Parts: sequence; C-alpha cells; structure tokens
Amino acid sequence: MSAIIINSHDPGFPEKASESDAHIAPPVLVPTTSGLLQGVQDNGLKIFKGIRFGHPASGELRWEPPVPFTSTTLQNATQLGPACVQQFPFGPPSGALAEFLFNNPADPPRESEDCLFLNVWAPVSARKQSVLVWIYGGSLAFGTGSLPLYDGVSLALNQDIVVVTFNYRTNVFGFPRSPELPLSGNNLGFLDQELALKWVQDNIAQFGGDPRQVTIMGQSAGAESVGTALTRHTPADAPFRAGILLSGAQPSTSPVPSFDAFNLFAAAMGCSQDPGPARLSCLRQVPASTIRNFTNSQFSLTYGPLVDNTTFFADPLLRIRTGLTARVPFIIGSMQDDGSFFALGQPDLADWLNETFAGVALPPAFVRSLYTPGLNDSQVISEIYKDFLFQCPAQLWGSAAVSAGIPNVYRYVYGAVFADLQSFPGAGAWHSSELFGIFGNYNTSTATAPEVELFKTMQTTIGNYIKNPTVSPALNWPTYVPGNSTATVAMIAFSDNVRPNDFIQLQTADSIDGPCNALWDAFLDVRV
Repeated sequence: MSAIIINSHDPGFPEKASESDAHIAPPVLVPTTSGLLQGVQDNGLKIFKGIRFGHPASGELRWEPPVPFTSTTLQNATQLGPACVQQFPFGPPSGALAEFLFNNPADPPRESEDCLFLNVWAPVSARKQSVLVWIYGGSLAFGTGSLPLYDGVSLALNQDIVVVTFNYRTNVFGFPRSPELPLSGNNLGFLDQELALKWVQDNIAQFGGDPRQVTIMGQSAGAESVGTALTRHTPADAPFRAGILLSGAQPSTSPVPSFDAFNLFAAAMGCSQDPGPARLSCLRQVPASTIRNFTNSQFSLTYGPLVDNTTFFADPLLRIRTGLTARVPFIIGSMQDDGSFFALGQPDLADWLNETFAGVALPPAFVRSLYTPGLNDSQVISEIYKDFLFQCPAQLWGSAAVSAGIPNVYRYVYGAVFADLQSFPGAGAWHSSELFGIFGNYNTSTATAPEVELFKTMQTTIGNYIKNPTVSPALNWPTYVPGNSTATVAMIAFSDNVRPNDFIQLQTADSIDGPCNALWDAFLDVRV
C-alpha cells in the first residue's frame, strides 16, 4: 500500500501526539509475522500500537514460556494493548507513590494476562534506520511499555530512529519462583523479553529499521534486564549492537533458589497440595484478579528471577571478565538521588541496617562515616540505597567491561534537579526522573527554559549513541577508565549546565565511589 506522507516535521522538541489525534490520521499497512498490521501515519511517523507478539499467557499457558503469535491476516494496530498484571510491593508510603508515578492513576492501563504486545514508532522516511528497544523498570513486579512517559513520538521524530516498546510478565506471573517449574521456566519475563527481541530481528526492517543496528535500553529493573541480556548472549549471537543501562545492573546473586514466596502464595490461594502438577493445576484455575488482590496485599512476598545459568547467572561480573558475554558497547550510570524514593519512611539507620543486612555486623557509626557529615538517618539511608543498588553496580559493571577490553563503555551520574519534577519530599534527581527528558514527554506548561534545554541535550545524547555507539555520544565525554588516574565519569547537569557544549563535567571514579570501594562492593561482587 502506498502511504500518504504528511510533511509536518517539527524541528523543535514536540509534545507527544495525543491518542485523540490518532483516529484522524491516515492508515498505513506493514506486513509482519504478527499479520498485516494496520497502523496510522501522523506527523511524519508511522505508528503501530498493540502488536501481538505472543499468545495470551493464561489458562494452561500461565507459567509457560511465551508462545509466539503468528498470523497472515489483517490486524488492527492502532490501540495500546493491556498491561501485564501489576504488583506494587513496597510498603507505605513508597507503594502508593510507586503506583502514582508508574501506573498513570488518572487513567490506569487495563491489566490482563493477555498482555504480550509491543508498539513501534518509525519515521516515514526510515530506510535502514537505527532502532531503540525500550525495556521498562518496576522491580520486575510492575510496569508496562504503554505508559504515556514511554510514548515514542518525540524520540523517533527528533532523533530519526525507530522506537519499540513492549510488555513482559512481572511478579508472580513472570518470575514465580515455583518449585513445580524448571529453573529456566521460572524466568518467564526474561523469555518474554527474548521473544520481543526476536520479533524485532524478524520484522523491524519492514518499518525501515535495521536489525543490525539495535540498541536495547532500560531503566532500573529494565536496566538489569538489559544487563541480563548482555550476559546471556555470547559475542556471536547478540540480537543487538549496544546497550544503555539507566540506574540498574545485576550484582552477584545467590545460586540457591528460594520457593518461600510461591509456597505462601499457593497456600493463600487455597491450593494446599504438595508442590507438584496437582498444585500447579489448581493455581492455574485461580482468577488473575484474585491473584492480583493477594500480591498487592500486606500478606504477599515479592518474586524475582532464579539463577538458571541460561537466562540468569549468579556472577555476571565474572562472565564479563572472562569474555563469555556479548562484547557490545554500553552506557551505564545512576542518578545523584537514586535512593530518595526508596528511603521514604525510613527514619532510623540502626533499625534499617539490622533489617536489611540481617546477620551482618554493620555498625551505624561506621556506615555514617562513609558519607557527608551532618546527614540525618533518612538521608544516609537514601545514600546507601543509591550506592548499593545503582552507583556501585555501575562502577563494577563498567570496570569489568573495561578489564575485558569491551570498547566504548561510558559511565555517568545525572544530577539535574527541577522544581516541577519534585514529586515527593526530598526527591532531588530521583530514580527515573531523567526519563522525562530522554523520551521528551514532560509537562511543557511547567518546565523551565533550562529544563527544556537539558532535556533536548539529554535526548540528543542518547540518540547519538543509538545511531553510532562507536563514538562519544557528547562533547567532552571520554570512554570510562576506572580508578583515580583519569577523570572519565560524566557528571551530568550538576551545576545548571544544560547546553550541549557544557552539560558534562568529569570526575574520576574513585572520587565518587568511596563507599563502594570501602564497603558495598564486598557485598555486590563476591570475587572482590
């Protein structure tokens, strides 16, 4: 079909197209393994939403590997598909805030086990264009590729790339930790991710994308997902050529499986059989809504991946150092206040250390000594969260890659703080606040001129890397060198520096990683 081209490209930084505009845009057809997709063409983009790439993972397919969906018939690809079933596992106040920030409560996405859908935004003129595949965060417990924050219009239009977002199963549906399943059958969310990446390889050329120029990017658990993809693929079989890890990377993980959360869940669902086929069959009969009610209650535990040495490994750092992983460039980094969200409602350092590091003697006075004098306990806890979960893993992954000779590794810390993004007390440069700029989906009525300037700069930097990961994505940003000899860590927008020629200031790794080197790395890298 010959598509009608609308010549309305805006060289500025546009607001995302609204859903209400989509129905008046002309249709466009693209043949794929998922069928003949009917999307729309609008503002210089071809837009396809709700593309089914996997069969509904319900009934007998609940807790089964994803089954690829294939078709040759016409498929409507103009409406976002439902999110996978969500769990917001944090206690108050973080749980309610997580749902507020990441579930669009004014218009929450419909949830369903029938959720394996993806979305594509492609420039009308795309011909072998670079491709971004986005993997959302959410502690592997919640999230969806269909959030308004992740709309791909601005990125695709301004950076002239193809953008793909998709859903994968989370919480007990995606990472059940069930003794009934083989270890590799427990990491269903990772299998969903792999199926989406395969779909991109098989189909993205039909949208003008180049399957040889795919970059995978994720934030938080999405960044951990990018890392697990890097470590499970070899130099010869990676379905991507670069990665971007925003605030997340897997540390060393115990290979000993724990089934406690699933056993508690089974009992709560009234399936009292011993672990085995009968209990699993019982659980497959429980309505998804009943499961969601339980997993979002105070009685549920959390779920996550098990080490299976196929999709998820106990020591990813060792795999990197010994050359067993995909040898692709990556950007990795963290936020200056990555821990502020997680520290909410945590006022006592001694109690928090005893609970978080049970059985490990960590004197509060020693831990306080690692941080700036004068911080209260909640602020120290915030700093620990930032280091332990995000900054120290970034240091370890960057250092491991450099030691293995992986080229074009870049490390950053993002420090921009804007008044209209202070979504909770003490937020600062909080966990995920950089995404408003990267995706270009921010509040244009409240953003200041410097804020808009930085968002343009940040998005262009990410776009540069997606289009060519073999060169520096920004002025004055060298490849990462660990230690204290060379300043290579990009400190982004720490001093109201927002323009392309000055938004990066450089520091040595050791100058910012003191607590990592002194304490936390010993927990995160078992071979330190």
